[in-house]
Amino acid sequence: MRILIFSCISLLSTLAWSQRNIITIGRENSKTKPPYLVQGIVSDAATGEVLPGVNVVIERQNIGTTTDFDGAFSLSLYKGFYDVKISSVGFGTEVRKINVLGSGKFEILMSESLVELESVVVSSESENSRITSASMGRETLTVESIKSLPPLAGEVDILKSITLLPGVSAAGEASSSFSVRGGGFDQNLILLNGATIYNPSHLFGFFSAFNASVIRNVELYKGVVPANYAGRGSSIVDLSYRKGNFGQWNGDVTVGMATSKFSAGGPIIPGQLSVLVGGRISYSNWLLGLANDPDINNSAAEFYDGNIILSYVINDKNDIEYSLYHSFDEFQFASDTSNSWKNTSNLLKWNSSLTSKLSSSLTATWTDYQSSINGNSEFDPFELGTGIDHKDISLDLEYALNDKQTLAVGGQAKFLQVNLGVFEPGAASAREREELEEEKALESGVYFQYDHDLTSKLTLAAGLRYSNFRFLGPNTINTYSELSLRSVENIETTNTFGDNELITSYDGLEPRVSLSFQLNDKTSVKGGYNKMYQYIHLVSNTTSIAPTDVWKLSDPFIEPEIIDQYSVGIFRQLGRRGMEVSVESYYKETQNVVEYKDGADLFLNPSLETELLSGIGRSYGLEFYLNKPKGRLSGWLSYTYARSFWKVQGAFEEERINGGDWYRSNFDKPHNLNTVAKYRISRLITISGVFTYSTGRPQTIPVGKFLFGGEILARFEDRNTGRIPDYHRFDLSFQFRTPSSKKIFDGEWSLSVYNLYGRRNAYSVFFQDAPNFPPQPFQLTVVGFPLPAISYEVKF
Repeated sequence: MRILIFSCISLLSTLAWSQRNIITIGRENSKTKPPYLVQGIVSDAATGEVLPGVNVVIERQNIGTTTDFDGAFSLSLYKGFYDVKISSVGFGTEVRKINVLGSGKFEILMSESLVELESVVVSSESENSRITSASMGRETLTVESIKSLPPLAGEVDILKSITLLPGVSAAGEASSSFSVRGGGFDQNLILLNGATIYNPSHLFGFFSAFNASVIRNVELYKGVVPANYAGRGSSIVDLSYRKGNFGQWNGDVTVGMATSKFSAGGPIIPGQLSVLVGGRISYSNWLLGLANDPDINNSAAEFYDGNIILSYVINDKNDIEYSLYHSFDEFQFASDTSNSWKNTSNLLKWNSSLTSKLSSSLTATWTDYQSSINGNSEFDPFELGTGIDHKDISLDLEYALNDKQTLAVGGQAKFLQVNLGVFEPGAASAREREELEEEKALESGVYFQYDHDLTSKLTLAAGLRYSNFRFLGPNTINTYSELSLRSVENIETTNTFGDNELITSYDGLEPRVSLSFQLNDKTSVKGGYNKMYQYIHLVSNTTSIAPTDVWKLSDPFIEPEIIDQYSVGIFRQLGRRGMEVSVESYYKETQNVVEYKDGADLFLNPSLETELLSGIGRSYGLEFYLNKPKGRLSGWLSYTYARSFWKVQGAFEEERINGGDWYRSNFDKPHNLNTVAKYRISRLITISGVFTYSTGRPQTIPVGKFLFGGEILARFEDRNTGRIPDYHRFDLSFQFRTPSSKKIFDGEWSLSVYNLYGRRNAYSVFFQDAPNFPPQPFQLTVVGFPLPAISYEVKF
């Protein structure tokens, strides 16, 4: 009897405590009609400072938003109980339970120690998760933090923000291409909500292809990559969409000097079906007119992109998401040649909570990338088109064994069809039509990922993936004698394969493992190993991804790149303000690096394998990262010492580069320094600055000149023995709000200056003949002057 009485008292106490920790919004019998407007302010419990950029999510209803500059947010909710999850970098994740009776306001105090005040913690990620987790080489940027950086021509750029992180280096001035830990541009897998994007740039990289208004956050994996990711050797960049609000319509409009964009989202069926749409358009020709190069300032360019995200909640355990992305670019050179390219991606995802511990995600994507070069000459018109058709389907299952162990398994099948080039001459052209054979392949894989807190100090993350690649017909494959140089003249036989007939296949195991040992509450050491297979390659000799580049599948001659990476690091939290410092080192080996011969002809070549070479690569480096994520003054400092070398040693002299010795790869930039600082002067005014420095990238320089066929030509010997000049730049921006009772005037202004001190950085260096002298260098500078910009954003 006493046990029963004690149990009842305990139950009543628990219920009373639970009710006391529920925040009640509004009053019973409110005269306001639903949905009710629920407003909140998120502040730092220790300092009282408001916290902008905090994620506020009600996961069950797929409702979410972020706090604005004043730490405020608003949601439209119907009557009932809700679990509101609040998360922010440096504060972790907390949950507040609210009871909505009508419209009202409440305040949330986030504590660094995550001690709950008037709330119940359902789940939390401590502020020192970077210390305790086994994850290595993973960085996360929220869109709010990206928006605080100085923009280029008034446009916030997601991919350029990634180049400010340790281990990542930009291809050059105003380029969206980047190298991660000495890897090639094609070794970075860009995922937009799970769909592959093959050309993530506008205007040849001047702007990235993503509208920041519809993006929630960006995750970069450059070390130990979870086993559910595959296909690229250096990094994974995973961009996540926002979702439309299920309770009310909201959005934003931004007008800049070179582009304008918008986003708008809200309920189609309140509480069940929502939509988020976004779009961006350019009017950037005036920017080209500022360039010093006459070929650029007499050119013209335009682009646009659009997004649609539909979210449908079937019931408490199932929801469906569909997203569409489309972009288009066209660039008209001063000459009579124009370039255009377009990306289209579709994604359909079904998420399901099968049990309280088991969840699943079934995803299907289709990506279509097309590019073309158009010759508009009156005497020789033509069109050259290339492209990729990419379809895949994947199933992912995650099972929580207990509060310390998680197991994820899944599989993926990917069908690729690559158009290597179709040349269509115009009616006035004397040339003939040419069409290279398309390439087809089926790439598949299965994986498991196991995460386990072995002890209070030791954490394990282990994964294994098996991947298989099948190169399929129809196609014609040449054979060459092993005793002679691979060239068109030495073709022995030609074999023809039928539709979907297997030509060649590759497969392999890709283990990934990392361990974290916590020395104390603020310090940990980590080590990891990562193996990746890459079956698609970018055939290019340019400094960034361009429409003239060709994506090429592995075939009997070009084997998949295999990348092994070893990494170790130490991570420490400093003080109570969330400051972090880390030092990571890595060593990476690459098999089957794709290089090209000296003087290679890559343009519409039906025997491309005769111009390509295979080698090995190695890269190593040390990364230092100091991050202060919050406070009136926030930002980070990153420094990377990185080296990258290749070695191509074929059986014949023509198949060797630099005599078969190690040489600098195109991505060898030893020193990279980035400083990012943001200072909040007041609740309405913020100033931010970025300083970046990097060693110039390698370049092949002529050692003399010679006369051939009546023309004077430069004489080159060893590859990549020189460098273009070092790169450095300082950007500055001011953001300030103009509060007003009229919505159109209640917005945020951004004033910025790109390249404040007018450094004439070299985008590329070329050589021209000079009488009685060796060929002389000349550099092309894209933005060699301070470039001011202004933009205005209004939210509704």
